[in-house]
Order: sequence, then C-alpha cells, then structure tokens
Amino acid sequence: MISTIATVMLVGLSLVLSGCGHDKTQSSLHALYGDYESTKVFNINVNKMSLESVVDVSPAIGPYGVDCETDREAFALTRRGDSIAIVNFRHNKLVKVIPLKFHPRSTATLANIDLVLVSGKTKPMSVIIGKSDHEIKRYFGEDVDTSVHPVDTSNYFGGGNATGHPFWLKDGDRFLMLDRVNRKLLLYSKESTVPLAQIDTETTAHHVLYLDSEVDSAGNGTYYMVLEGPKDPVSGPIPSAGIMKFTIDASNNISVDTIFHADHSDGGAHHARFYGDKYIFFPTFNSKVYVVDKNSMSAVASFQAGLGAGHITFSIPKRMAVVTNHKSTFVTVADLTNPQNPRVVANIEVARPLTEEERAAGKNSQAHTSRFDESGRYFYSCANCEAKFYEIDLEYLWISRTLQLPGTYVPMGDFVRY
Repeated sequence: MISTIATVMLVGLSLVLSGCGHDKTQSSLHALYGDYESTKVFNINVNKMSLESVVDVSPAIGPYGVDCETDREAFALTRRGDSIAIVNFRHNKLVKVIPLKFHPRSTATLANIDLVLVSGKTKPMSVIIGKSDHEIKRYFGEDVDTSVHPVDTSNYFGGGNATGHPFWLKDGDRFLMLDRVNRKLLLYSKESTVPLAQIDTETTAHHVLYLDSEVDSAGNGTYYMVLEGPKDPVSGPIPSAGIMKFTIDASNNISVDTIFHADHSDGGAHHARFYGDKYIFFPTFNSKVYVVDKNSMSAVASFQAGLGAGHITFSIPKRMAVVTNHKSTFVTVADLTNPQNPRVVANIEVARPLTEEERAAGKNSQAHTSRFDESGRYFYSCANCEAKFYEIDLEYLWISRTLQLPGTYVPMGDFVRY
C-alpha cells in the first residue's frame, strides 16, 4: 500500500510544481515566499535554515506568493497591482515585470509546454504568458473589474478573488478557468477566446484536482473540484461546501457526475487533496476534516483539526499528515496508518493569535504553502503575521528550528531544490 500511495502522490507533485527541479541529488531545498505588504520575495535555504536572499520585485507590488515555473525562474504573484514579476531564484534577481489587465491570483504550467497560465484576482480573466520569452500570448474571459461586478462575498466563502486557481489539461492545449464572479466552470482552448464549454457551479470554486490514472494523455477523463460553500454556515440558501466530480470528454463536454457535500454547519472549504488513489482529504473552515471515498463520493471518516482548517500536507513515509488551520495558533498532526480511521496525535503551536484588526482584514495566522522533506520527518511552513518560517520534527512533535524573516505578512510560496 505504501508504494502505491507514494507513486500517486509523487505524480501529483510533479504535475503541480512542473519543472521546479525537485532533484534529491542536488544541493539544497529552498523555500520561496512573498511578503504581501511590501515588494520583497524571500529565498530561504531550508537545509541551513537561513535567508539566502531578498529580491525586490518593484515596481510590481504585493507578492502574495511565488510560483515556480522552471528550474530557475518563478512568477511572483504581485496581487496589489496590474502586473506580475519574474524572478531568477538561482541568481536572486528580478528578470522582468509584465504589465497585465488585472491583478494576478495564481499560475499553472506543465513541464511539456512553454507557457504559463495566470488567473485573475480583480477580473474573471486568464492570460497565457510565454515561459521562455515572457511575452503575453492571449487573454481570456470577462474584462470587467470586480469593483464594477464583484464576487458575492456576503453569501459565498473564499473572499473576493475573481477566479479560482488555473488548471491546464494534460494535452497542454486546453485549460479550465474557475470564474468566481459568475460562478461558472469554463473550458478553453489556448487558441481561442471563445469557451469550448461552460457549466454553472453551485457555489464559488477554488481548485481542480485529479488522479493520473483517471485521465488520458489528451486530458479527457474524471476530475474533482472544490466548491467553497457558504459564507454563513448558520443560515441562508447557499449550498454547503463540497467536492464536485465531473468529466471532460473528447468532444469537450463537461458532465457533472456526483457532488459530495459537507455538513452546512462546517462552513466553507478551501482546499482538498488526494491521499493515494482512493481517498480525498477535505478540510472545512469550522475544523472538521473529511475523508471522502472518490468512488462512492461519500465520507468514510472525519477528524477535528482547528478553526480555519484549510490545507493538508502528507508525510508518505511516516503515514502522517499536518493540517494547516488558518485561523488558529496550532497545526494538527494526524496518524493515517488507517486512512479510514485517522487519529489526531498532536496540536502543535506555531503562531500567535490573530488580532481583531487582522481578523477583520481577512488575514490568516498560517501560510497556504507547506512541505515535508523527502524523509517525511520534517515539515516546513510559515506563520504569516509573524513572518516566521519554521520546521516541525514529527519524531518529537515539536518546532525544531525557526527563521525570522524581514517581512510583515508572508502567506504563500513554493519549494524548489537546486
């Protein structure tokens, strides 16, 4: 069982990070994080737990996160302005700032294409940029700012970003755009601004995930998408958070199969992730983490994490997981020896409590991005508001090392070996 899980998880990782140079024979693991309230990108040598460099990406502003695109370049997600910054992390220098029609949210790429897909924060749009030449190829979507046509944040969970995370199909020709303003899932060809297909979604949507075994080389097959659910879990007509199972066929039809729904009282949802080839772990805002069987699309187990449970990161060698709790001071560690009966073994304090001002501003106490080392023993992430990068040792269930960064709010990044 462990070899199967490891194989599936590594395939997924390579597709997500696509070309970031995750070679264990190379010298050191690095973490790249953005400081959202400045123009700084941090390059951390994780092995040495030291700050290798600070890259200034101005005139771009507000690098919320950093996405690795090649074995030497990353896109800084400068969400406070209409541009995106390219950083060479091997030489620790700014390469280029590309003007855009919108503030960017996040990016996606594949190892077999020379393109980067960028989704919009302030418009329900996407843009394709050349990975090598850094040139804009084509815009897609509705060129209307959220100041004019906003996301319905009074009813739907997940904030005011105009789109969810972008997603390439395996053929490198088609991609999905998750329009959070109009609550639609759109399928595009990179060659045309007219959608190939589109469907309405029950709520706003966050991201798409899949198993390599369920999708062919052209990208046709079965997918899963996180539905973010209601802003108010107590009352209101908004459907509860869930996971939508759907298919895309060779004729570009999108067909909904089944939707798993959490309890309405669980609130919204942020992220889900496969563990092996059968189970999807699905954290929800009010702390419940579901284990969903992807075949029956029903919950086979659950466990309690912390308020704002948003992400889960797996240690495959140790058969354990760490849940990021965005509104809590601790991460939750679970034993997954039996995925149908996960067992919480520790809540480890990693961050100070959020202030009232920080909560009102929608800030999180813990970063979106985390990673285990290859041994599965050491977990790495960041305490956002303290700009504190840290290491957890799963053998002893404590923070083993920390690094204070010269920033104010460090929410998201990426990891790369070189």
